[in-house]
Amino acid sequence: MFQNAGFISLMYPFSMFGYALLEESRPRKAYWDFIRSYTIFVMISKFVCTLNIFGPYMKENATLMGYLKPGYHDYENVTDRMIYMSPEILITALIMLNEIRLKLYGLYYVIEMDIETINDGVQRHLSHGDLE
Repeated sequence: MFQNAGFISLMYPFSMFGYALLEESRPRKAYWDFIRSYTIFVMISKFVCTLNIFGPYMKENATLMGYLKPGYHDYENVTDRMIYMSPEILITALIMLNEIRLKLYGLYYVIEMDIETINDGVQRHLSHGDLE
């Protein structure tokens, strides 16, 4: 993300540090749905901008793109394009793995605070209610 920094990648640190870390237990399903949808949108827009149709436009407005830093770059090489899109591919894969893990634990639609508060969990543990 440092190499491809721009306005489109600013949303990730703002959402992670501004919202996700301030949640008491973990973000709800709606947050992960939004992040996944945004990442897929960014991936598609990056792919469309690297097509040959937009090549002349990207080269013509290179100075403007340098000042505004939207985060779109035109690479000639396929491996450079894959490296350019790899952060979004990795983010999408990790979000999907997180969703699979939460579904296996039964916590996909609820968070821990919906099931039991921290004080209730401490009291249950102190009364040895979770031991078999």
